[in-house]
Amino acid sequence: MTVGTRLDREPCSGFSGDTFSCMTKIHEKSPCCRGDVRRFGGRRRQCCACGKTWRVWKARRGRKKLRISFELAHRFVLHRVLPTRAPYAGHRLSRNQRQYRLILSRHRCVTACPWPHPPDGALIVIADALVKYVGGRWQTWYFMLVRTRTDTVATVLPPYHRSGTETVAGWRDAFDSLDPALRDRIEALVCDGHRGLVYEAKWRGWLLQRCHFHLIARIQSRRSKWRTSRHPEEGKRIFALVKRVLTERTESDIASCITELEAVSWRTPSRDLAHTLKGFVNHFQEFRTYLQHPDLKLPTTNNTAEALIGLVEEASRRARGFRTAAAFHEWVVCVCTTRKTLCCMPGRKDINHFYQS
Repeated sequence: MTVGTRLDREPCSGFSGDTFSCMTKIHEKSPCCRGDVRRFGGRRRQCCACGKTWRVWKARRGRKKLRISFELAHRFVLHRVLPTRAPYAGHRLSRNQRQYRLILSRHRCVTACPWPHPPDGALIVIADALVKYVGGRWQTWYFMLVRTRTDTVATVLPPYHRSGTETVAGWRDAFDSLDPALRDRIEALVCDGHRGLVYEAKWRGWLLQRCHFHLIARIQSRRSKWRTSRHPEEGKRIFALVKRVLTERTESDIASCITELEAVSWRTPSRDLAHTLKGFVNHFQEFRTYLQHPDLKLPTTNNTAEALIGLVEEASRRARGFRTAAAFHEWVVCVCTTRKTLCCMPGRKDINHFYQS
């Protein structure tokens, strides 16, 4: 097309055929004088009255905006994208560019991803906390997951972030941040025995189930039952007594076990072992809540919350870490909104009954 050609002589592109035919622009007027318009090059137009030209189909000024969605962050959390530090053979983006796009996707995930809807009915809450030293200060994230009696998966609730270490006041604020209607449906709490969680369960009238794994791990650190340990015979005897207390249904069958464990706590030279056994003897009923209330199908560990914390740590490590508490909080939210639910099975005594019912 030559410069100066009138638009009323140039047919527009359109559908061809009997039904749709090409039409010519004979009514287009200039925005300045409302005169006829002629083509003035490929993308410019000229007014026939005053000679003023302008450009049509203007491109947006500035650099092109990246269209980043939260799917990249979700794929990264699910291990469907390699870490940003990993070399990509023949990849057109550098490591810094891939890191920048991952950060944008993480921001998008925090603002756009919806939280899962908690299940209906009576709930069991599994709680644990993650403490990190960021920017010269201790920061704590309080994680809570809820599960019904009949489900085998727990739903992730929005975590609560607070400066400082894990405290009683921190857990009080974390549970106060929940929806009152959801909090009123909680019947039992599964935890590792932190003082703040124990106080919350007693103050709110919830049943308390202490974690068996944390108890066994504390004993294992001082008295192992393996042959290569320093006290294998004592370790085997302690583990046999503890296992019987944790699994026997009637308390009359475990009275002798409690007495013997108390005697071991008094004569052992290990202060840590004595402290662990004395706490177990004083609160052994809270380890047996799943036996006393089989209808709730309580889990015997808080490994569901521990697994969620592990996913957060893994995502942060694969993304080359974090610089601020706000950046780490975004990774926490990204992992929670990506996974939404985690497996949470009932206690070992009720597992067969659960599958038969």
